[in-house]
Parts: sequence; structure tokens; C-alpha cells
Amino acid sequence: MRFQDRKVVITGAAGVYGRELAAAFGAEGATLFLTDRDPSALCAPAGLPPHRLTLHAADLAEDAALDALVAAALSGGAPDILINNAGIYPFIPLMEVTPAEYDRIQSINARAPFRLMQVIGAAMAQAGRGAIVNVSSTAAEVIRGNGVPYGASKCSLEYLSRAFALELGPSGVRVNCARPGFAEGSAEVAMPAGYAEAITARGLLRRAIRPGEFAEAVLFLCSDAAGFITGTVLDSAGGGAINRREGASTRMR
Repeated sequence: MRFQDRKVVITGAAGVYGRELAAAFGAEGATLFLTDRDPSALCAPAGLPPHRLTLHAADLAEDAALDALVAAALSGGAPDILINNAGIYPFIPLMEVTPAEYDRIQSINARAPFRLMQVIGAAMAQAGRGAIVNVSSTAAEVIRGNGVPYGASKCSLEYLSRAFALELGPSGVRVNCARPGFAEGSAEVAMPAGYAEAITARGLLRRAIRPGEFAEAVLFLCSDAAGFITGTVLDSAGGGAINRREGASTRMR
């Protein structure tokens, strides 16, 4: 029970990884504050008693909704843990992205985490403790022609994570990123044919991420075992971001 009685805020809690993270933290004794833009999709992890759960619907692209979310999350005191998991990944060819589409991706994937880290991070700093994990992606390093705005948002998120780690570290607040492997259903729209197979083939382990593997990575970063880790990126994506020339050998003979 690594997170007994700790308050954990998770955005994007109705998504593939959001549900997995909520279940994992709940099983470890945490009190959960779960938020997503789709209230009908928010639900309690199995076995979690009502007094350890708050469900809050919010569209992170809307400033008023974001302010209400922050106020609700800070009710009763600063959270112990913030997981910025919400994100959208529409498949749009680079030359067809509209300014409005670009802005919406940035607002949810980078601007909202910035605001949450700024305000909730300040409350954590005042309390003298806290851990923040931002869910990033190998797209921060690997350019994909139909996902450039998404990749740009994750580059911003990783940069912001280092900046907030620098700012909040002296007050006892750790800030890190974690990159999950690709999971079916984690994109906002239907995937192009063959996309899942291509992503799996690029990974060094030649398999998809298994249920629970990413949650374990995030729980580690939030745990006391990672108490001296901040400002870093933990890649749990099977090595898919490693830059290499296909077919080139790494052996001398």
C-alpha cells in the first residue's frame, strides 16, 4: 500500500491509461480525484469505496473549466500526486493541419498541464511535498507525418517538466515525465490501417505494451523509492524512440 491515504489527481481518467492508472493507485490505497471531459465515461475503479473517490468532468481546453477543476482539486488541501495524463492525438497530415486544430492539441496536451503544474504545484510546494508525472510520448523525439502537432505538444510538455522540476524542487516537489507504449484505443480518432502493427514493429521488444506495465512505471516515479528522481523522462515504450538506421549493424564483425 505505497500510497495509503495519499490524494492523487489524474486527468484523462476515462482513457486507456487513465483507467489503468486509477485502478493501480486505488489498489495501493490512494484517494482518487479523477477528471475527464466525458462525464459518462468516468467511473470508479472496482472495489474503491466512495469516500476515496471524486469524479469531476472538465474540458481542459476551456479556461473556466480548468479553473473549476483546480479549485475542486485543491479542496481539502494540496494533492500529494498529480498525473497529467489527458491528451488528444488526431491523425492529421502536417500540411492539412488548421490553426484551430493545432491550438486545440496544444491547449489540452501542453497548456492545461502547464496551468495545473503552476497552481497545484504551488500548493504542493507550500505543503513541502508532492510528485508530478506528465504523460509524454516517444513522439517528442520521433517525427510522424500525421502527428506533428501532437509531437510538438509533447516536446513542450517535456521542456515544461524540466522547468517545473527546477522551480519546485527546492520546496520538495518532484516533476518527471513518463512515456507509455502505444495502446489500442489511446488515439482520439480511428487509426490508419496498419498503424498499430507499424508501431509494434518499431519497438525493440517486438510486442505491444502489456496491461499494467505503464502504470507500474508511473507508480514507481511517484513512490518513495524514486524520492531522489526529478526532471527526467522514464521511457516505458519498448525502445521505440531510439534513433537508428534500419538494417545497419552495431557489430564490428
